[in-house]
Amino acid sequence: MSDLDAPPDSVAKPKRSLPWERELRLWSGLVLFAFVTTHLINHAIGIAGLQWMTLVQGWRVAVWQSPPGTVLLYAAFACHLALVLKRLARRRIILMPLDEAVQIVLGLAVPYLLIGHAVNTRFAAVGYGSDISYAAVLPQIWSGNAIAQIILLLCTWTHGCIGVSHVLRTRAFYPRWRAAWIAFAALVPALAIAGFVASAREALARIAPTVANPSTEAALDGIVFDGRLVFAAIVGLVVLTMFGREIARRRSGRITIRYVGHGDVRVTRGTTVLEASRIKGIPHPAICGGRGRCSTCRIAVTDGAEHLPPPEAVERAMLTQLAAPGNVRLACQLRPVQDIATQILLPIPPRNAKQESLDEAYRWGAQREVTVLFVDIRAFNGLTRRLLPYDITLLINAFLREMSQAAEAHGGRVDSFMTDRLMAVFGLSDRSGAGAAHAIAAARAMLAVATGMNQRFGAALPFPLRIGIGIHTGQAVIAEVGDVARGLLVTAMGDTVSIASRLEAATKELLADCLISAATVKASGISLPRHEAKVVHMRDMDEAIGIHRLEDAAAV
Repeated sequence: MSDLDAPPDSVAKPKRSLPWERELRLWSGLVLFAFVTTHLINHAIGIAGLQWMTLVQGWRVAVWQSPPGTVLLYAAFACHLALVLKRLARRRIILMPLDEAVQIVLGLAVPYLLIGHAVNTRFAAVGYGSDISYAAVLPQIWSGNAIAQIILLLCTWTHGCIGVSHVLRTRAFYPRWRAAWIAFAALVPALAIAGFVASAREALARIAPTVANPSTEAALDGIVFDGRLVFAAIVGLVVLTMFGREIARRRSGRITIRYVGHGDVRVTRGTTVLEASRIKGIPHPAICGGRGRCSTCRIAVTDGAEHLPPPEAVERAMLTQLAAPGNVRLACQLRPVQDIATQILLPIPPRNAKQESLDEAYRWGAQREVTVLFVDIRAFNGLTRRLLPYDITLLINAFLREMSQAAEAHGGRVDSFMTDRLMAVFGLSDRSGAGAAHAIAAARAMLAVATGMNQRFGAALPFPLRIGIGIHTGQAVIAEVGDVARGLLVTAMGDTVSIASRLEAATKELLADCLISAATVKASGISLPRHEAKVVHMRDMDEAIGIHRLEDAAAV
């Protein structure tokens, strides 16, 4: 286990860390969000009339156009834009969460759209003495580019709300105020647009639009064009930097990151562990979006910790706060340079009041549609005869640990262990179709895990490790069973469990790695390749069970 304070000699020293950048980016963004909020609330006052809107504008201008307010606003804009572009240039070109992708696209759209608005209002007032009161500006906007103004409003507000949400959801108070925040985030732009429309119509009815000086208008249009051209060039340079860094990473070689419960992922050096998870589609929580503000993406490095670069300041501060052992790292900050093995420490949300109420609902039993998965080691008795007690114990514990994590990472609930066999139930808290799809995804992960275990234990095994998986969807009785002294267990009972178990056993007869019932495939909405086997006959059942094979991880 490596010591956080003792960087290994085998790796190069990390690049100089700039932890203040994250905080400056956050606070500059909050200043801009405060400005936008006051601006939109001023727009919303327009519902009461142009007179009230103009009155509030005077108060707002007194704050933001005062010398301190002007310096704070423009400095915040310059810092935020520069730091965001720098962060964007350093990131990998990969799949990312939808909200993060939307935030990036909108964040780039805002300055481009804002240039025209800023030049035709504040710059026109300072450079050409134009009247920028609402009474003068609103008729021009309404008759010229009202749609562009509304798009700018929505882009700016949505970008800011996503950023603030990333910060708020790491705070303990957020769950209590989440509904209020969503209401605020929805009402402000809606009222602002309503106020803009109402006041613009009022201004247009009362005041004729000002006829712009052609030379002034041409000069302003030229400034807008040049400003947008410069910004587009800067964004193009950032994109070229991203591609250049990606090419350099690909030329630096590849490493393997092994995930407990998910198999191996081959990525280029310089890829963070969180990015590797996203590339492979491995469920990996990161509440703050990978910004190092939370610890939900943390991992335990189970092999190769001695070759890791030491944590930089942002990661070190969070690990110190957690009092984390030396092999625990933040996946969003860790960029391994050699092969490592990791375990995601928070694969699913922690047990909460919702889960407790779910268990309470099953105290006296309930019938519902679920998906049951059985996974078993083939020829386990043959392994026990040929392996030493230590080796078989190590193997079975690794098997149960990794298969359990594969199930839980996809929303399954591990029901029971039976030496070399595991049962998991999906869909307890989701609609049945989601549970079926999650079970198939878990099976794919389990097959990848088996491949990885063969690579790790292959030299010690008398024959390759094989597993069998059976999955079925149907009605089952879900109940808490056991006693309080030894612990209660929520388990599934009924024909659905028996059929899933029978399908797992049938994998031996049909020489298949995974058999999925037609009911599960139908519930999941996933198309699977069709193979020779089509039905399995069950004892004590009149109708045969239609089946599909899932031979390997690439079959879904």
